[in-house]
Amino acid sequence: MGEGEVWKEVGARVSSIVDAAAKRANEFGNKIEQLVLAKGQAPTGDRNTLLMAYWSLVFEFHRAVLCLIDHKFYGAAFALVRPIVETVVRAHVAIMGSEEDLQTLYNDKYRTNFSKIVTEIDTAFAMEGFFQNFLNGAKEALHGYTHAGLHQLGRRFSGTDLVPNYSDGEILEVIQTSTSAVFMVNNLVTKHLGFDEEWKKNTDLFDEWGKHD
Repeated sequence: MGEGEVWKEVGARVSSIVDAAAKRANEFGNKIEQLVLAKGQAPTGDRNTLLMAYWSLVFEFHRAVLCLIDHKFYGAAFALVRPIVETVVRAHVAIMGSEEDLQTLYNDKYRTNFSKIVTEIDTAFAMEGFFQNFLNGAKEALHGYTHAGLHQLGRRFSGTDLVPNYSDGEILEVIQTSTSAVFMVNNLVTKHLGFDEEWKKNTDLFDEWGKHD
């Protein structure tokens, strides 16, 4: 086997890892979404209405990321990292925020201060730094990938060829971040709405998913 064939085989093997990770993320996403859908409906009220809207949105974003990756539209998939993280933040603010925060969400005037909100969410929900770690994993991509910055532009070339060049490791990170996001929002919904059995199942599924990613 020549050197070129060796690298082709390695590349195919790594790409198959990405494909498997995306498929597995989709399967787990479907499983945890059903935990809430099976309840039929959620309590109403200003905070719950916002929460469920964010819940619905983050699952759609997650599916969009996986679909785009499947079709190799990596730039578009990476651009969704920031809105996914923003959705996770706002879902938590909808529950823990003040009445003033709630109104800014409804008036579409809420602006996320990432350096401040991570500590507030970790403290309010006793996450012990989990949200801080989650955000740190996505921080680099929050601006550049979404706003056509250098993170995106630098990956539009392979050498001197105008061919997209996103590494498998980077793609796996996007799958990891977006899937963590749906687990976090689903955890928030099931816990806040008192769906105790579903909350426990969501936690178990998160642990199961994490053991292989």
